[in-house]
Amino acid sequence: MVLPRRHRLSGRSVFQHLYRRGKQHHGEAMVLRVARPEPGRLRPGLLPHIPAQGRLDGPSLERLRRQATATELRLAVVISNKVSKRAVLRNRLRRLLHDSFRREVAGLKPGSWLLLSLRPGAAERGSEPLLREWLDLLTRADLRR
Repeated sequence: MVLPRRHRLSGRSVFQHLYRRGKQHHGEAMVLRVARPEPGRLRPGLLPHIPAQGRLDGPSLERLRRQATATELRLAVVISNKVSKRAVLRNRLRRLLHDSFRREVAGLKPGSWLLLSLRPGAAERGSEPLLREWLDLLTRADLRR
């Protein structure tokens, strides 16, 4: 299952921001990058829909959407061909990490963008060690409440 839209990150500008400005936390099989949100970099489809109430004009409504987006915790998982040549395995790993994020999101501090990159060799590790390392990286990044 995919991440809900409000927790998703995508787009070249967003990834450049995370690679350039994100603070890195290294594990054996993955790297977690954490950065402050910049909602102006999000694609319009990822901004929340807020119905206009009262007399909100276009700029006010857009500002309200961006403020709501700035407090969301968002994640992208990057798994290159170097991790596994098999798309089925890469997608299985991505779903595993997305599912763990969905279960943990209530216990995480809001207002950060996360980029999780798996390293070559991560596919050979079992799901339990990967999940333990993922939760350890969240703790080291001081994202848990």
